[in-house]
Amino acid sequence: MQLCKYYPVANDRMGSIWTLCSIKDTCIIEFGPAGTTHYAVEGIGSLNAGEGSRIYSTHMDQSDVTFGKYDRLEKAILEVDENIKPRYIFVMASSISSIIGADIESVCSDLQSQVQSKLIAITTGGLKHQYHIGVEQTLELLVKKLVGDYPRDVNKYNILGCTIDKYNYASDVEEMKRMMKLFFNKEVQTVFTCETTVEEIEQASRASLNIVMRKEALKAAKWMEKTYGIPYIYHHVYGLQNTIDFIEAVNKIDGYEVNREYLNAEVEAVKKHLFSLKRKFLFYKETKECAIFGDYDTVLGFDAILKELGLATDRLEVLYQTEVEADWISGRPELERIKYLKSKELFMICGDGPSLEMEHQAKVELQVSNPNLNQVLIYPYTPYIGFRGMLFVIEKILNIK
Repeated sequence: MQLCKYYPVANDRMGSIWTLCSIKDTCIIEFGPAGTTHYAVEGIGSLNAGEGSRIYSTHMDQSDVTFGKYDRLEKAILEVDENIKPRYIFVMASSISSIIGADIESVCSDLQSQVQSKLIAITTGGLKHQYHIGVEQTLELLVKKLVGDYPRDVNKYNILGCTIDKYNYASDVEEMKRMMKLFFNKEVQTVFTCETTVEEIEQASRASLNIVMRKEALKAAKWMEKTYGIPYIYHHVYGLQNTIDFIEAVNKIDGYEVNREYLNAEVEAVKKHLFSLKRKFLFYKETKECAIFGDYDTVLGFDAILKELGLATDRLEVLYQTEVEADWISGRPELERIKYLKSKELFMICGDGPSLEMEHQAKVELQVSNPNLNQVLIYPYTPYIGFRGMLFVIEKILNIK
């Protein structure tokens, strides 16, 4: 195990909980010790997430572990179904119960005829994968198990991959909704999964387009395309050119025609302030090197933003283990990051809470990723994506002394 001063990388169980916990009218029952569930619930608060699903723990004792008993789990399912009456109950094993081979799927199958709620078994939860795999698997499970077949509405689209573990998710969703309404006069059908409802997920097949905002949502989008014929676009919407390219990609979808007048006005507004920033840097002789730490799509997106601003990226690091581009770093020990930041003079750090907390010499810091140590986000109109996201970052840099 790596030495950690702050947080180890969360496992796939946490990714599943983060994906499910913001869905309203549902419950989550975890077969495991109360302490592990309590830790998960406390962690949700640091993600600036609103209340959605109710989370329960069965607790466990040594007899449950030794003899593989499911009495507590079965009783919990029956009790939640009778007293809460949710549309869906997501049943999952904790890390401990999954290690000993708890058969959650069989329990759900055996009890389904005795309850009104629909039981959905979540099979992630061990120590095999990191959290982004849990997000990926749970998003795919949701579209397979919950989405029904509904008539298509050309004026509706879905947003896939905006879950509460994405830092600044609320503002990014609002910017996407704003742009789609302004440029195409379209309304969102379902957001997978931040602050959405069961009904919205069930009716996601009404949409005529799926907008994929992170790599982990690609499997879900591909399944919906194959099953319901809904096309998808996976394109990063960070920075001016990326946003223009995204809008042009949407414009090629049947039934989507961009309003050029509004698009040109937004592009010109960003270019105006981008010119002001570059003029400020014209005689700047100190380092322009930056470092980015975060999830895959955030690192890729902010790399594009900083390059458009005329800044250089010295280090691009994804904080979990995954496949990355040749000059990137992935899943390195925390200690390496501490040594790098202490020794390297930088203009700007874009990173998670722990990275910004570490000793560093950067002039500008911007939190762009979780884990989150102390930031409270309640105003959902400071995005990182889209045209206004680009303006927000430009403003941040223009205000340095």
